[in-house]
Amino acid sequence: MHGKKLALKITSYCFLCLFSLFFLFPFVVMFLRSFFTATESLAIGSGLIPKVFYPKSYLDALDPDFLKYTGNTVIVIIANVVGKPLTAAMAAYAFVKVRFKGRKLIFYTAMCTIMLPAILTMIPVYKIFVDLGWNNTLLPLTVPAFFGGGFLNIFLTMQFIRSLPKDMDEAAIIDGANILQLMFRITFPLIMPVIVLVAVQSFFGAWNDFMGPLTYITDERLLTIPVGIYNKFFTAVSPLEAQPNVQMATGVIIMIPPIIIFCLFQKQLVDGVTFTGLKA
Repeated sequence: MHGKKLALKITSYCFLCLFSLFFLFPFVVMFLRSFFTATESLAIGSGLIPKVFYPKSYLDALDPDFLKYTGNTVIVIIANVVGKPLTAAMAAYAFVKVRFKGRKLIFYTAMCTIMLPAILTMIPVYKIFVDLGWNNTLLPLTVPAFFGGGFLNIFLTMQFIRSLPKDMDEAAIIDGANILQLMFRITFPLIMPVIVLVAVQSFFGAWNDFMGPLTYITDERLLTIPVGIYNKFFTAVSPLEAQPNVQMATGVIIMIPPIIIFCLFQKQLVDGVTFTGLKA
């Protein structure tokens, strides 16, 4: 029996390694081709490994335009990483802990919005931002983050708060704590896994967001990384002007922050998903 378990474990690990290599292969190709010269990257049959490593592709990728796009992206990310977890947790606390008139009606109405496809609300939301004079600014990408960032974030946080024991709140109320102290000093520290989960998901969403900047921004100076990179490379007139090697180097660079965030918060992400799933 011990030999069968060992053989099964070895087989499982081998299968998982092969499966991982299958998904990692495109990234390995991108990394190797980022060291090609522009001419070699356009040549037919150039293979995977460059004849001479050309690291200048990374210097060409980090041009002033890329740094400008990165600065805009950082502004959007900060607003989303701070605004979405904070307001989602505050709204969830209000739905769970505070009794107010119309609470159930508001909750069920908001729940219905989860079933609406994003494409269905794109034109009405765009019209609202145009009427506010926010088009061609970063405001449509930052201000909505301070309204919960979608009811799904609020709902997940609510499920987590519902599982907390009521004894702590009652003891704090007896000691004279007000609602803000209950929320920020007792509840929020206990729901930190789901707050981190929402924050990390907000980072990935803002970092990879293509439709938002494409819809609301036309000014080249305000573009974020996804749309800026698209305009930079995929509107080139000739293949040589598109610089395939610099494209690969740019792809490697923009992969680094998400990988770092995932490695730093992997435990919190797993805990947040696990705990939230159990609470739900």
